[in-house]
Amino acid sequence: MKKAFYKEKYYWHSFQFSKSRALSEDCLSEKLKSDIESKMKYHERAAINYIAKL
Repeated sequence: MKKAFYKEKYYWHSFQFSKSRALSEDCLSEKLKSDIESKMKYHERAAINYIAKL
């Protein structure tokens, strides 16, 4: 049961990371771009954390 939960969380954070990366590439505002990149780093760390638990 825990593995299914961790797998679900991994895929969600992985998707959010990919979405943030795409937004960051198209962003024109430097402040907004830095905010998006900080979220991107968070989701990357979280995805790595959950994949390690599998």
